[in-house]
Amino acid sequence: MDVKRIGAIDVGSNSVRLLITDVIDYHGKAIFKKDSLIRTPLKLGEDTFTQGYISSQKCEKLAVLMQSYLGLLEVNGVALWRACATSALREAENSEEILSTVLEKSGVNIEIIESKDEARFILANSIDELLEENRAYIYTDVGGGCTEMVIFYQNKEVATEAFKLGTIRNLTTEEEKKEWSRMRDWLVEYSSQFSKVSLVGSGGNINKLDSLLRRCGRIRREELVSFSYKFRQMSYEERLLKYNINLNRAEVILPAIEIYLKVMKLARALVIETPIIGVADGIIKDLYQQNYVKGQSISSKQNPPSL
Repeated sequence: MDVKRIGAIDVGSNSVRLLITDVIDYHGKAIFKKDSLIRTPLKLGEDTFTQGYISSQKCEKLAVLMQSYLGLLEVNGVALWRACATSALREAENSEEILSTVLEKSGVNIEIIESKDEARFILANSIDELLEENRAYIYTDVGGGCTEMVIFYQNKEVATEAFKLGTIRNLTTEEEKKEWSRMRDWLVEYSSQFSKVSLVGSGGNINKLDSLLRRCGRIRREELVSFSYKFRQMSYEERLLKYNINLNRAEVILPAIEIYLKVMKLARALVIETPIIGVADGIIKDLYQQNYVKGQSISSKQNPPSL
C-alpha cells in the first residue's frame, strides 16, 4: 500500500495548528486520513489588531512553537510539509522581522499567504462533491482576524473576498459598520442572482459548533440562533463546564456565531454545511496534488516553491 505522510502548519490569528495526514493511494484514488491535529492558541492577532505589530514576546513564543512542531514532523516521519500564515502576520508592520527571527531560531520558513490563496486551499478540498447542482454555496471561514468568503455555483468559482471581521479583531464602530456594508454590497452583487444559497463553514469554531449541536455535517439557522441565545445567558464558567470547551474556545465562539448569523442573514442562507475542513486541510491536498499527482519531485522536507 502506497502511503504518503504530509503535514501543514497554519499560523492563524487566534491559533497555530499542526495537521499531519496520511494519503493512501487506493486503486488510483487518493484517500486522506488525518493522523493528528494539534492546536495552540497563540493569539498573534491580539497584537496585530490592537497595536499594529507583533511583540517580541509573541515572536519568541512562535519560534519555540515552530521548533516544537518541527520536531513532531520529524518524529512522525513527515516527508512533505508547508507552513503558512494568514491575516495576523500578513497585516503586522514587522512581519518580515518576525519571519526572519522565527526562521533563524527554529529553522521553519513560514510563508505569508494572501486571501486568494486561502480560498484556493479550500477549493482544493473538493467540497464540490458535497453540493447540489442547483444551489449556490458561500464558503465562509471565520478566523481571528478575517472572514474569508468564496461563492461558487455548479462547481465553478464565482467570486472570492476577505473582510476584516474576526473573533479577536477590534474595530471602531465606524470601521465595523463600513466593513459590514462592504460585505453586504459584495454579497448582493454576487449572490442575489441565486434563488437557493447555503453556507459552507470552515475552521475550528464552526467545527466545534457542529460537534456541540451534534448536527453531523449541517447546522440550520434556527438551531444556531437558539444555541446563541442559551450560550449568551450563561456565565463564562458555565460555558466551560456544560460544553466541555477550553478557555480559548469559550472566548471566541460567541463572536464567531454572531458573524455566521449575520452572513447567513445577508446571504439569505438557511443552513451551514459543516464538512469539517480548514486551511490546513487544503494545504495538504494542494501539496499532494502539486508534488505527487503531477509527478513533481520533492526537493526537501520543508516548503516547496511557492504554488
